[in-house]
Amino acid sequence: MKRNLLPFHQTGWLYLLIAGWSLLYWIASQGGFNWLDQFNRERLYQAVPAQQSEQKVLRLSTALSPAESQSIIQLLSRLPAVPVVLLGSPSESLLSTLADHLATQARAAKVTVATGVTSSAAEVIQAADTTPIFIAGLDWFRFTAPEQVQWRTSTQLVYAPLMHKPDGGLPVIWREEDKVYPTLMGEILRQTMIVDGAQFKTGWDLELTLNGQKWPLGMQGDIFSAGELVLSRSLNDYLTSEPSLLPQVIFLDDGSHPFANEVIRTSERLLEHSYLYQTSLITLLHWVLTAVGLGLLWLVRAMKTRHQAVIVVAYWLTLGVIQYIAYTQMQWLAVAPISITLLLSWLILLAYQWETRRVEQINQRHNQLLGEALPVFYHAQKIDRIQPILAQTIPDLKLADKVFDVALQAEANNNRPLAKNLLSWVEDSGLKHSASSQKLSEFAAPEKSEQSLDSTLVIEPGQTPSQSMTVPALQIENFGRYQVEGILGKGAMGIVFQGVDPKINRHVAIKTLQLHDADNDSFNETKARFFREAETAGNLSHANIVTIYDVGEEGELGYIAMDLLTGAPLSEFVKPENRLPAPLVYQLMIQITDALDYAHRQNVVHRDIKPGNIIFDDEIQRVTLTDFGIAFVADHSKTRTGTIMGSPFYMSPEQVLGKRVDGRSDIFSLGVTFYQLLSGQLPFNGESIASVAYHITKSKQASVRQWDSKLPASAARITNKALQKDVGKRYQTMDEFKQVLISALKRDYKKAPIV
Repeated sequence: MKRNLLPFHQTGWLYLLIAGWSLLYWIASQGGFNWLDQFNRERLYQAVPAQQSEQKVLRLSTALSPAESQSIIQLLSRLPAVPVVLLGSPSESLLSTLADHLATQARAAKVTVATGVTSSAAEVIQAADTTPIFIAGLDWFRFTAPEQVQWRTSTQLVYAPLMHKPDGGLPVIWREEDKVYPTLMGEILRQTMIVDGAQFKTGWDLELTLNGQKWPLGMQGDIFSAGELVLSRSLNDYLTSEPSLLPQVIFLDDGSHPFANEVIRTSERLLEHSYLYQTSLITLLHWVLTAVGLGLLWLVRAMKTRHQAVIVVAYWLTLGVIQYIAYTQMQWLAVAPISITLLLSWLILLAYQWETRRVEQINQRHNQLLGEALPVFYHAQKIDRIQPILAQTIPDLKLADKVFDVALQAEANNNRPLAKNLLSWVEDSGLKHSASSQKLSEFAAPEKSEQSLDSTLVIEPGQTPSQSMTVPALQIENFGRYQVEGILGKGAMGIVFQGVDPKINRHVAIKTLQLHDADNDSFNETKARFFREAETAGNLSHANIVTIYDVGEEGELGYIAMDLLTGAPLSEFVKPENRLPAPLVYQLMIQITDALDYAHRQNVVHRDIKPGNIIFDDEIQRVTLTDFGIAFVADHSKTRTGTIMGSPFYMSPEQVLGKRVDGRSDIFSLGVTFYQLLSGQLPFNGESIASVAYHITKSKQASVRQWDSKLPASAARITNKALQKDVGKRYQTMDEFKQVLISALKRDYKKAPIV
């Protein structure tokens, strides 16, 4: 049921930004930002200038009209071996006059007319067996062809299409069907090399060969240029002067062609072998860098805007370095499209995040109001009116906690269908709410009789409460060196025997566990807890902590030999009519806090403090803390979050919710024990685990003096602080708890602690 958060709050401008991104991207694909690429090439040329020889291209400005025909004929006659290119819009009358002149006075070099869709150039011959089969398909996509090409036969004038791509590239060859022809750039090369034919080979990259010299053309066959513009002179000025050096190509330019400067400069670089081109690797690198940039934006989307800006700028600088390295190898890597794509995508991402935050704020306020309304509607028995709103909202953890609380109330009131429905909503929300998952697993399990609420409970995530493990009374004579004297009773895990060590005549209690059910995961955990008790308590040495003498296995039984304690558990003194005197309770609590303070300093958290686990010896006025079966070493705990351990009446709120616990959890449990011993009542009661859990996590206990008005004010003050639901508001250490008890005992009863 988890919904994606989409920013639909006042987002007209956001969608306008997306439309603008699409428009700008289309403009970029049509060459609208070629000026930026050209500017970039110029800066790179200044950083790494190409080596130039003498000027190879001459640009002469003229009108290319019939009135200039005699001046053009004079130029052709003066320089018969220099190719001449008419660049612009020559009139048909001028072309006819020039054709007539060339028919009567042939010249060594040809006159080329730059056109858009007209061609008369001879075919470029493809080298045999140089085209791999898997490359042939590329040829249909990478060659540029003029639209509706018109063929014009001419023996005096050569017509060559002048092509210009949106990315600023000038193609050298073009393709029609299975034949390849030169563009204006290719024709200039062919005439300057004084050859009629040319060869090119294909592969991942193209290459043109003329008179043994090779011109690599990259993957697309396009070339790019940068650097100084070719100087321009008027035709009449040139005819009246004496030329010092003969150029290799002369352009007659009427100034009407939009790419005249780029064409003439590129011709100069082409003849110098100092032009730029794009190999297949550079093309691949372009798309890889684009993908990396967009992926980088996705990875940093959760960062603050200024951190995102630092990373984006660093990426742009990296692009600049990569482009510079490629330029030094005469490779053109166009980073402007990558940068524009990255910048626009980043702006949209920022806008989306800003809108998302606004929607989240509105949703949080909505959920807060909904969470406050839930208990009101529940107590008014109108919860059905608010459930459709729950189904439409985008949930968060605070709202899930509110719904979980109402579900616990419903379960405590025996309204299990409503409780299950609300818990299912929390589970389907996609939020990690371990307590609701645990409760749902309890609902899914077959109905069982409720476990005794004062017994130790251990529930792993996804499990339901299980009954205590027991083993039958066995006819057994000894456990290791300990001889069995009889049966003391039945414990939570198995039979407890009385035994004796005959060598030193020490009487012990022998706690046992049957070990045969090794394939059962739940039993394996029980077994691990059994031996953990021996390990944990065995490492503790304190007058008020049970002493462990030995641990081992005898046949199918595991056993722990420990002190045979005299006396009775404090659970015998929790009924109102059987309470111990209040001063004695204070004194016994001081002994327990001292023992637990020692355990906590050894990083051991008991997790099951309750009257039944504290043995009171009335003769010596001393208590002994027992049953470390679910204790853990705080800095080496393997207990998973979501595991619920403890005795329900005595568990702390963090235990109920399956969270990790520390020594402050024992403080809460000891506070419950103190409250019960003083008053004969539990601070949090209920008929089921669910109702008890609800009261522990949500309800405030009655003052202990409400049950016995003779108790001193310190009793209420100490129990209230120990039973704080917020761990930060309780006593933070057992020693702090102990010192408060000592002060109260001396002040209220004028007694000293029993050592």
